[in-house]
Amino acid sequence: MTDNIKHINSQTIEGLKMLQEDGEPDFLADLIDTLLKTTPQKIVNIDNFLNQNDLVAASKESHSIKSSVRALGAEKLGNICQSLEDLKATNRVDDAKNIFSTLKEEYELVTKELNEIKGSLK
Repeated sequence: MTDNIKHINSQTIEGLKMLQEDGEPDFLADLIDTLLKTTPQKIVNIDNFLNQNDLVAASKESHSIKSSVRALGAEKLGNICQSLEDLKATNRVDDAKNIFSTLKEEYELVTKELNEIKGSLK
């Protein structure tokens, strides 16, 4: 992996690479593709839920993103999702919106790195 990878845990990626079986579709590329295809809609959903002051629904979407990104080693993004998720029982919509802004920024950085990692596979 290149030195440009700062938002993805390289040990997690290396561990996922070890799960690859010869002659099978690329496991890691499939995981990356799935994340990159499904997460943008979840981000739109969170934005909509926050605009409706629905922290519980936003939390559920954030939880889903958190699980996926942590599986791929995006620990900081996972932690940001956890912070948003932790606000579900509060009325702190402005705090949630601030965290969501950070989530979107970190997701963009993670996306670039995942695409770089995917491009470096076989």
